Amino acid sequence: MKYLLATAMTMAMLTGPAYSQFNPNGQSKDPLTLKYEREDNERKENEKAYNETMKRLKSQQPTNAKNDPWSGVRPASDGAAKR
Repeated sequence: MKYLLATAMTMAMLTGPAYSQFNPNGQSKDPLTLKYEREDNERKENEKAYNETMKRLKSQQPTNAKNDPWSGVRPASDGAAKR
């Protein structure tokens, strides 16, 4: 009888942690589904921020000044020096 009681208590103790993992509302989502939802939300937020930045940059007026980072390195331009 002792062994039967010990077995029943052991089984009851082992099922406790497994039962606690379930959602009482019955809407249990596995970790992989939660990960995919989180990644999808992050992707949407990143794309929205990117599109807003692109709209902001397109609305700015382009500059007419030439951007030449090598201007201080090059010698003065000669018409004869061109190949």
